[in-house]
Amino acid sequence: MYELSIRPPALDGLEGSLPLWINPVFLQSVSELQELEALQLLCHKGEQLVAAMPLYERKSMGMRRLIIPMSAYYQGLWFRWEANRDENRNLLDELKISGEIGKFLRGRYKRIHFNLGTHNYDVRGFDWAGFKARPLYTFVQQLSEPFHPLKDERKKLKTAQQEQLTFEEKFSPEEFVEMLKKLYNRKNKRLGVPYPRFLEWMKNLHEQGLLSQFNLMRDKEIVSANLMLGTSGDETAYSIMRCTTAEGLKQGASSLHSQLLVERLGGRHEFLDFCGANYPEVARFKAALGFRLKLFFQLEA
Repeated sequence: MYELSIRPPALDGLEGSLPLWINPVFLQSVSELQELEALQLLCHKGEQLVAAMPLYERKSMGMRRLIIPMSAYYQGLWFRWEANRDENRNLLDELKISGEIGKFLRGRYKRIHFNLGTHNYDVRGFDWAGFKARPLYTFVQQLSEPFHPLKDERKKLKTAQQEQLTFEEKFSPEEFVEMLKKLYNRKNKRLGVPYPRFLEWMKNLHEQGLLSQFNLMRDKEIVSANLMLGTSGDETAYSIMRCTTAEGLKQGASSLHSQLLVERLGGRHEFLDFCGANYPEVARFKAALGFRLKLFFQLEA
């Protein structure tokens, strides 16, 4: 009934509204950044493409593994149904397709890890195919709704607003990378890829219109910089990375940055996904800003 295939990233058959995470330009950029093979899994019913998902493959010692790249937060499964199709029919067909995909992937890969999208709330098909599903979380703001931080965060916002910071959309990749190095040094963390290659990844996605940068400035100095994935008109924009100076953090700059992002992006998107709520410090900060918690699943086999 359903035919599954894997191919290199391409647009054929995916015309129309194309989710960022399966955009062939984005897949290829992740492939080059992390030196792995990016693929598209397609599901057809006859001549009709009914589902697609991105795959990131790494080979070692003759074995193929599916991995979660640090530069691709979601590897969701997207279905392509007619607008007025019966919802229960969609539910049954999506359950069947996810089960078929699960069996297909288990037959191809020795080890499998991937993150579904927040729209993939039904993981029964993968579960029945032998996958383990781990719940993870992110915070999302519906941009048509008011920004409602908790009392303590409102105090931080008031402090930051007195610092005479300005907000701008300006792509400054070299400055962002230098801020990122300082941030990771403070936290004793590693990026996981060489910084020059990450810089080229940023530039490539920006040239393709898929990545933008929003900054909080004090005079000509960047106090806080935020990388955003998504094109104008996409339903959801994704805040994938933020760097704020140590001094800026003390002055509430990161809280103000979040507020101004919500205000600026309201005319471009319906939702802003802050891509994460799975570490205590980050989760507390985003919850205090009043964002809505959403569930997604990480699958393993």
